[in-house]
Amino acid sequence: MITLSLAAVLFTACRGTQKFQASFTEDKPLYAAVNELIKHPDNAKAQQDVKSLYALSVDRHEQAIAVYRTSTDEKRWDKILREYEALQQMYTSAQTVPALLNFVQPHNYLQQLQDVREDAADYFYNKGTSLMAANEREQNLQANEAFRRSNAYVNGYKDTRALMARSYEQSVVDVVVNRIDNDNLFFNTWGNTGFRYRPEDYQESLVRELGGRNANIVPARFYTDRDASRENIDVDWVVDVKWRSIDANASMPYQFNREVSRNVEVGKDSTGKPVYKTVRATLHITRRTFTVNGGLDYRVNDIVNNLSIDQGLLTQNLSWDDSYATYTGDSRALDNNDWLLIRNRNSNFGPSKEQILDNLMKRMYPDLRRRIEQAAS
Repeated sequence: MITLSLAAVLFTACRGTQKFQASFTEDKPLYAAVNELIKHPDNAKAQQDVKSLYALSVDRHEQAIAVYRTSTDEKRWDKILREYEALQQMYTSAQTVPALLNFVQPHNYLQQLQDVREDAADYFYNKGTSLMAANEREQNLQANEAFRRSNAYVNGYKDTRALMARSYEQSVVDVVVNRIDNDNLFFNTWGNTGFRYRPEDYQESLVRELGGRNANIVPARFYTDRDASRENIDVDWVVDVKWRSIDANASMPYQFNREVSRNVEVGKDSTGKPVYKTVRATLHITRRTFTVNGGLDYRVNDIVNNLSIDQGLLTQNLSWDDSYATYTGDSRALDNNDWLLIRNRNSNFGPSKEQILDNLMKRMYPDLRRRIEQAAS
């Protein structure tokens, strides 16, 4: 859709370096004839083409408008506006080409454009007020969208701005995100590394990243169970997240050796130059691989109306190696990476339960947050 202001068209026409462009494919022959008439005002064929093609284009757009007006499709308003804007572009173009006015009598469609915008604004305004009367969240959300569309056609139409705010506020629900539950989760572990997994951290992150009390991201206010209790919130929805299963498997230890060597300075010769010696050591490495599959349930429930809003199962898997080493030979042959393997011998082979939960949660967290956000939208 191309809409040209009168000033822009006059500027283009005066320069004479840019052709008029059609906003509809069907109007291209007309604009080709107009551009030819601009270059050659005395061209008889161009004069005749402009006269006949202008009438055909006007008739085609007005017939399309008549058809769209009989439709019940809400997109009809945009389609009607597009037809009128094409007609108004033809009028504006004609006003800037004096030779064209000898063959056509263009009509100004500004009033029709304004009338259609008013009709569309009124249609969506009435739709919004009707939806709000139901006093249900889904209808309030739809009403909010209807008022936004009304205001888009005519900025500040009636009291649409106030109704947008009211319908949005009436659609807002207070949502509690409960602590992520893993209390009854049992699986094999390989010692405790001292790592601390705090499900409350992820619970608080969900609440914060979903917008907390601000209700700006989606029409909902989010609280932890602790905050809701402390602030005496009348809860509408509850989000429960619970680990369903953790399947952790470790391979049998695999042992192998790796020879290492380095040149080290052992003194100086009679001239003061350094003397080097190759020292060697053997690393005795024990390696174990781990694979973990995890399942996380989430449920979003409307506790006021006893409805399930959304639920699902998120799954992820992890795999990594854990190795440690002892050595024989000269310790000077070892580099920093070798020493890291040697110092890892007290790791008790592999991650703790807390590390597994934390790593799995980090992978699942973005999808979990997205699904809760979608459920509240």
